[in-house]
Amino acid sequence: MTKMCLFYPNPSGHARSDPILSTVCAADHVHTFYGPQNFHPNTTNEQLRNTNPQYSTSPFIENQSLYWHPSIYQVTEDANGQIVHTRVNDLDSSPYYRWNKNTLPETVEFPQGFRMIAYSNSPGAVTGGEAGENLLVECCDFLPNGEEDCTSTTGNPLIFPTKTCGFLGIAFAMPTCWDESKGIGTNDPFSHVAYTTDGSVTGPCPAGFNKRIPQIQLFVRITNYKGGKYQLSDGSDVFHVDFMNGWQENTLQNVIDNCELTGVPGYNPPCDCTQFLTENTNTAPAVCDSDVKQYIVNEETEVVNVLPRGTCIGADLIEKSWTQDPPFAATDCNGNNPPSPGPPGNDDENDDETDDGETDDGENDDGEGAEECADSMLEFKAGKKLRLCQDWVAAKPGQRCQKPGVSEHCPVTCEAPDMCEENSRRKFVPEEVGKLRSCTWVAKNVSERCGLIDMCNTCRETCLGHEECTNFEE
Repeated sequence: MTKMCLFYPNPSGHARSDPILSTVCAADHVHTFYGPQNFHPNTTNEQLRNTNPQYSTSPFIENQSLYWHPSIYQVTEDANGQIVHTRVNDLDSSPYYRWNKNTLPETVEFPQGFRMIAYSNSPGAVTGGEAGENLLVECCDFLPNGEEDCTSTTGNPLIFPTKTCGFLGIAFAMPTCWDESKGIGTNDPFSHVAYTTDGSVTGPCPAGFNKRIPQIQLFVRITNYKGGKYQLSDGSDVFHVDFMNGWQENTLQNVIDNCELTGVPGYNPPCDCTQFLTENTNTAPAVCDSDVKQYIVNEETEVVNVLPRGTCIGADLIEKSWTQDPPFAATDCNGNNPPSPGPPGNDDENDDETDDGETDDGENDDGEGAEECADSMLEFKAGKKLRLCQDWVAAKPGQRCQKPGVSEHCPVTCEAPDMCEENSRRKFVPEEVGKLRSCTWVAKNVSERCGLIDMCNTCRETCLGHEECTNFEE
């Protein structure tokens, strides 16, 4: 088995849009997208493939595929007992690609124009996968030793845990067998693909399915999962994933043919194969709801009493006003302008992208607070590498401070004094632990973890007033 892991630090946006099933009007329900910001219903595979990487959350330039699932809502009551649905935005995702090139029928790349949809109750979806099923839900906390303690459920229906946990993961694997004679899913995005007869990646394909395609397992994470009641935007307990191919032609086939098997048995061998791809060092943030309302569908979807529902019902679809790169505003979705950007495009090819962090100036307008605000000196995750505020961010602050979360981690370098009391939203590496952690992890044991090296300049809100915070010494 070979596994390729593609880490998307944030969604590309949320909208009642479905470029597969409803191209001329609003979709039945709200979806959350990953990949290009081109998720208007009137979007083609070719437009996805040609998306400028700076308008995409894809970590690799050659893959501008679009993945989406029903948006997830937390359900609460207000003071008057009215139901409130609040869309979950604090998400990241990992499409995992799996294949075995030594298994017949042969594994081929997705053809141009290919699209498909799979449901957790589709025929064959109830066997195989990560734990005997192709749908996995896990609620995980971090232990003091850095390991994860998870409880999980498998298989349809989707069950949201009611307890809190450090993160909630939802993983769903799509079919791997393709009947070439049924086409690429243009008019029917379901019947041209099928699960193997045992649900596994390398199991036998049903009769008539003459090709294999890489299995896509979309793994979605909700950080700082609050527990209570959650539901999908379509009101169902059946999860589904949509996929539109945006790979550059022959690129994925080259990966399939030339990335060697790891030799590690099982469903989860080490991540591999991204050495054949070009990293996108200037990924996009999520499209602001204000832009969705202006350019796609003018309706509220973030906090609502009643979920927007019904194909071609409610708000009208706004006619697409662009042909390639979307015209969305470069704001942080709070109406603030970002730091002055550098020229559009990617950073150096040796750089990695960043997506979460915090910003701060170190000096207020009145000159006070200069000694109290500082960048975190801890390495943080940027793309697939670890970076530092004082070198990687400082080299191109105009570009890199715009990436989600960088300003919170590096408030001085990013000249963002309003972030001086905020937690970093980036995953970082505490010196004493040596593994990626977050401020959510710190909050679970404030008395001990806020005393780790430079934690007071990393999880500033969580560790505010902690007497044992220690800083790096120059």
